[in-house]
Amino acid sequence: MVSAIIASIYFAARSLYYRLLDFVFRMRFRERKCGIAIHCEDPRYESTFLPVINALVERGLEPVVYTMYPRDDSFAPLPAGVTCRPIPQGMLGYAFLNNLDATLLLTTTPQLDVMTFRRSRRVRHYAHLPHSLGESRYVRPYAYDHFDSVLCCGDLLKKNIRLMESIRRSPAKQLLETGIPHYEELLQQASDAPPLVGEPVVLVAPSWGPLSMFEAFGVDFVAEIARHFPVVVRPHPQMQTSQPQLYAKILSLQGVTVDTQRTPATAMAMASVLLSDISAITHEFAFIYERPVLIIDRAMVSAGLEGEVLGGESELQEACKEFIVPVQPSEMPEIVSHLRRVLTDHRRERIVAARDRLVYNFGRASRVAAEQIEEIYRRELDAELARRSSRFSWWRRSAAVRGTS
Repeated sequence: MVSAIIASIYFAARSLYYRLLDFVFRMRFRERKCGIAIHCEDPRYESTFLPVINALVERGLEPVVYTMYPRDDSFAPLPAGVTCRPIPQGMLGYAFLNNLDATLLLTTTPQLDVMTFRRSRRVRHYAHLPHSLGESRYVRPYAYDHFDSVLCCGDLLKKNIRLMESIRRSPAKQLLETGIPHYEELLQQASDAPPLVGEPVVLVAPSWGPLSMFEAFGVDFVAEIARHFPVVVRPHPQMQTSQPQLYAKILSLQGVTVDTQRTPATAMAMASVLLSDISAITHEFAFIYERPVLIIDRAMVSAGLEGEVLGGESELQEACKEFIVPVQPSEMPEIVSHLRRVLTDHRRERIVAARDRLVYNFGRASRVAAEQIEEIYRRELDAELARRSSRFSWWRRSAAVRGTS
């Protein structure tokens, strides 16, 4: 009885707290109401949204962009008519989003309605836009489950989500064949880059965290590669925050070029071959520049991720193994020989064929995304108008009945 009373008091107090928080946000942030809202949690996702924003403006739509960081002059300017509203990072920023009033919200942030990021009662439609080519195998549980629609990058993601829906017996969401909008900016940058001349340049650009190549092998292997090829090293931006000591060690490498620009476009344009691990840059380099990739094929642990439910191995890795070539960690001492081999065996047509199978609307995804977003937006507006009309008709009928009686 005592435990029940304490639990009841706790949940009642928590409910009151959220009601008060909701009231505060209503009073303080009256300008939060908008038609199309875009949530960008980190500057590195701007390249995902900017092509879509430009395409929406061309169609006469003016979204409101909510960023969890301040934008300054170093960022590409937003089109005229588009409003940018910085919101706080972390819990307070998500508390703002959880009370947003919008017809449609577009985000790359997964796990809606699972942890901190909750559905607002005043947002009619939530859409997810992936920021890279992928499958749902290596995302956290319920990453896409509670969205109303997903603007899929390719067929593998679409099939994975449908399989998860059947396993969990959850309602089928709208899965759209969209593509990867930021590939278009990379394509433009690649077309503007000078052609490769001279000896092959190796780009070393792994991911960060426990599966990173630098975490597993240190940085000495870079010096060995640099004895045979010119080398450009691009540490993952997240390393500066999460692995500062390792990041500093990479910056101090001698005899190589270290690239820390906001986007990897310059580094990719210089390279003839990429050496990486699980980073999304592997598909960007292969599909945009049509050049070979070598990855250190460390065992990916799917425990605690959606892959634990899906089972099996990565379909994406299997589909790309001819040009994103896996090498076992035990063969790291022979990495120079492997780099020479992939350069010799490279066939551009393999990449083009795989790209056509795996990526929706290559080179025009931003326009497709804008069309799909507008269609959802107009549909939600029409549905809201129909609901209001129905309520008004019911009120008129009720008033007529009361007047007759």
